[in-house]
Amino acid sequence: MDYGKILTRAWEITWRWKILWILGFLAALGSGSGGGGSSSYSTSNGDWPYGWGYTYHEPYIPAGVIAAIIGVACLAIIIGIAIWVVSVIARGGLIAGVQQVEDEGQTTFGSAWRAGARRFWTLFGISILAAIPLIILAVVGIIVLIVMFVGSGFAFDSSDAAGAMGIVTSILCGGVFCCGMVIVAIILQQIRLYAERAAILEDLGWIEAFARGWNVLKANIAPTIIFWIIFLVIGIVFFIAVAAVLGVTAIPFIALVANVDPGPWLIAPICCGGLVFVIVAALINAIVQTFTSATWTLAYRDMVGLSAPPAAEPAEEPPVEESEEPESEE
Repeated sequence: MDYGKILTRAWEITWRWKILWILGFLAALGSGSGGGGSSSYSTSNGDWPYGWGYTYHEPYIPAGVIAAIIGVACLAIIIGIAIWVVSVIARGGLIAGVQQVEDEGQTTFGSAWRAGARRFWTLFGISILAAIPLIILAVVGIIVLIVMFVGSGFAFDSSDAAGAMGIVTSILCGGVFCCGMVIVAIILQQIRLYAERAAILEDLGWIEAFARGWNVLKANIAPTIIFWIIFLVIGIVFFIAVAAVLGVTAIPFIALVANVDPGPWLIAPICCGGLVFVIVAALINAIVQTFTSATWTLAYRDMVGLSAPPAAEPAEEPPVEESEEPESEE
């Protein structure tokens, strides 16, 4: 495999067909991951440590505030689902756009988007299969936390050593299991990359596409690792460059704030600077997403032989007409 050729062609497509940047931006919306946790401490009135004779009262929250919180939460869930749906379609559109450029020499946002939307449910099924380890990991993590808290509450009452042993065992077992599931999740995410291309480029169903992605990964482990290393190096260099640019541009602003008394006038430059940063970051992220998707698509085409020109069919030779022998003159 010619890695330089694939990377060069991916960049040519990315820079030439800037309409794909829109799909790259939309695809990047659903690629981030976030998480959070919350812990609560509840006690009865008699255990609340505010001193003798203190009676704890639950804070009163108006019903309107509760309804507003529930409404905002439901709206956030709906918006999150919509963004995820759009990102899935955009991922398929990026793959289809590169295919159209390679096969037809051109692409448009509408044609690429329609190709991604047509295969949405297939891409949805592939995403669910790839997310199963993360779902299991989350469930197991919750169970481990529950075991740790419950074990620390009950075991320490009878034996400190037994409680400590239970907590350490839970942490070790949970840690080993989590590390294993993370490795499996990384492998399944790579299978997802290939399976999505199998679904778009080869028009396979989600089960067949996932199996196809697994077979392609098994047959091309070395090229896959090399591309991962290439993207890792590109990401490190890119991060260093962005950090340097941000540091240089932030020096004048820091000097200005340090030498001038802060006031309400600082709100305007902070907002303007933040808006510029968000726009530039979104543009760069869209370009990187487009380039990365194009690279994997071209690599997949090369791995499965889709990039090779179709073999010319041999021309049929015209039938040889039998010449009639001239009649002999008597």
